[in-house]
Amino acid sequence: MSHGKLHNFYCSARWTKLADLYRNSHFYICEKCGAPNSFEVHHVKELDTINVDDPAVSLNPDNLILLCHDCHNKAHHRFESKESKREYRYDKEGHVVSVDNDSDKNR
Repeated sequence: MSHGKLHNFYCSARWTKLADLYRNSHFYICEKCGAPNSFEVHHVKELDTINVDDPAVSLNPDNLILLCHDCHNKAHHRFESKESKREYRYDKEGHVVSVDNDSDKNR
């Protein structure tokens, strides 16, 4: 249900029209890095199944930013390296007795 509700919003005529107007008003220039030919209209306050029904959030131009593809990926933390920080514990002879991964703790 949650993905369907958001999908329906992003396919709606109201969103499509607003996104097109926003792109045009910003001349297709990324507001983060200045890249031309930018198309990604991004919600600053991320939409969820609750606020998607609130036009003050979902259709508010003050909650939008125009981003290039790379900046949009960064905004969503896509393709970032997820390096783990490992902690090793040793016995008195110097043998590893346990390993903890920070990335494992966050799951």
